[in-house]
Amino acid sequence: MLAAIGLSLPIALGLLFVSMPMAVIVLVMITAGAHRGAASFLLGWVLGISAVVAVTIVIADYSFAESESESASESESAQSSVWSSVVRIVLGLVLFGLAFKQWRARPRDGSDPTVPKWMKSIDGLTPRKAFGLAFLSAAVNPKNAALAVSGAATIAVATNVVAQQIVAAVIFTIIASVGIASPILVKVFSGKRADDILVSAKAWMTANNAVMMAVILAILGATVLGEGLSGLQ
Repeated sequence: MLAAIGLSLPIALGLLFVSMPMAVIVLVMITAGAHRGAASFLLGWVLGISAVVAVTIVIADYSFAESESESASESESAQSSVWSSVVRIVLGLVLFGLAFKQWRARPRDGSDPTVPKWMKSIDGLTPRKAFGLAFLSAAVNPKNAALAVSGAATIAVATNVVAQQIVAAVIFTIIASVGIASPILVKVFSGKRADDILVSAKAWMTANNAVMMAVILAILGATVLGEGLSGLQ
């Protein structure tokens, strides 16, 4: 179990940082007093990540179920290793592509950053819509889903004990959700100073989002791709 947690931890941290732009939604809702919407958004995010992780682990376990014979078991283990490596190579290349896209979208020559369309409609988000947006962002958004799949595949390969997989998956999901939960935690523990902190954080994240995401995605892409290539040796 420790191997599953340890190997998936860097990917969970990567998902934490990559999800920070989504935390802007929670920032806006909290500063606007829409606390129920913020809580719904966090719940949708957690369930979205959990769904991707659970489905990936189930598929991996089904595909590489242990055989009763010793020889078949060894062959299955080798196939599992190759499968995990190929998945990581593909995901690494996807992350590099996303990093390049983010880098090209960065503000230049002091120009104002482009505000995504989904951020412009935050004010009209009801708790139900906030939940749906967060769930889709976690489960369907390419960079978030790619990292969740990579982390789940790492857990599935590291251990085939269901109880250990569940514990590792829960820890992975918690770490991956810290970025989304952080504005709520700041509001709870900072009291009256929270609004000033959250407004400053929103301004900084909006201005530096593209460059920050490009760097993080490139580092994660190199890490995941390197692990995939080394696993084929």
